[in-house]
Amino acid sequence: MQKNVVVSNVSDASFAIGVAYGKQQQEDISDLISLKSFANTEFCPRFILDEISEKRLGYALEGNSVYIISTASDHYSRNELAMRNFMIASAAKENGAEWVVLVEPDLFFSAQDRGPRTQNHPQVSGVESLQKFAGQPWSADLYARLLKESGVDQVMTVHNHKPQIMKQIYERVFDDPPNASIQRFLNLDIAHLVANYILESGLARMQEQGKYVGFVAPDSGALSFVKTVQEYTGLKNSVLVNMEKIRLGQREVELNVSSNIEELQGRDVFVLDDMVRTGGTIAANIKLLFENEMTRPANLFFYCTHTYISPEGRENLNSPHLSQFITTNTIPNILNRDDQGRLRKKTVVLKIEQWIANALSHCLENQRNPDDIYNHSSVILAKKWYEIDMSSKNPRHKDHGIIQYEFGI
Repeated sequence: MQKNVVVSNVSDASFAIGVAYGKQQQEDISDLISLKSFANTEFCPRFILDEISEKRLGYALEGNSVYIISTASDHYSRNELAMRNFMIASAAKENGAEWVVLVEPDLFFSAQDRGPRTQNHPQVSGVESLQKFAGQPWSADLYARLLKESGVDQVMTVHNHKPQIMKQIYERVFDDPPNASIQRFLNLDIAHLVANYILESGLARMQEQGKYVGFVAPDSGALSFVKTVQEYTGLKNSVLVNMEKIRLGQREVELNVSSNIEELQGRDVFVLDDMVRTGGTIAANIKLLFENEMTRPANLFFYCTHTYISPEGRENLNSPHLSQFITTNTIPNILNRDDQGRLRKKTVVLKIEQWIANALSHCLENQRNPDDIYNHSSVILAKKWYEIDMSSKNPRHKDHGIIQYEFGI
């Protein structure tokens, strides 16, 4: 078996196969690990090993790093996939693996980042805030502890919603005692890749260093990411508007208007966020921008990294005011045209398996900081790290709308 082994928690998972291909792994994942279930539904993974001598029993993976690629599945819940992660990691370690990495682009349970006793949480202030979570577990912390107990040494994710909070949790759980030389939690910043797509897509008018371009952070949590994308595009005359989101309920959102919102009028505007579930936030942004002629953009484009295609989300994203919906395949069923429905006419998916494979090679095997390889200087290189997927129903399908853009103009 080779030194770096890419496996998955689902047989024939397309995303995992793509990452393995990007890593130039010769063996199929299905030839490296068997994911079997007994008649009573209990799961039992088994690494497929060459004939082992008695002395090598329990050490057949010695010297190997095992990468477990974990994404969403149409057939298994996140709870089931999490249990599979624990058992695969345990199987790897119990067979001598030197290092086990969970690669989970949309990190499970990270939205459940608070519990009834998380007094030191940066977003907790007072008893009233804690009471909101009374009676429920601190699931993000529990998931981290179970991953460590199972044998996972490192976690890699993409554009996490609360990266600093997750970093605190995973470093505290995994580094006991602390080891400053190892990054236990790696959150890959995808801003350079998004900037590359914006510059090369031909969606917006790029003249005069972005005079006709606008960027919108739909809430304060997205502001840092949007600022970085704007900076990476080099469009110095573009404008950035920050909305303040107030969640009135599970599906009801209200926005506080930014003071410079009228600067978006007549521009090609990109709203950028980390995830979409119901589409309530983008729907609120669309309504706010288009209900007043003084704020109405010429074109509106929405990008998010992680997309759940729910019926409600399809309706909200199908607004006639939204010209293009751009996302990645971290949740692979976004590639399913039936799930896209009418959205196939405006959906663009950036397939990022090669980008993940590149991160595994540089961040883990060469122990480099993700910020050192995915930054402003890597914007022009990002084109080789993703593929564009869109339906033939999309008007831009014929040539993918790609227009070469001279960086730095």
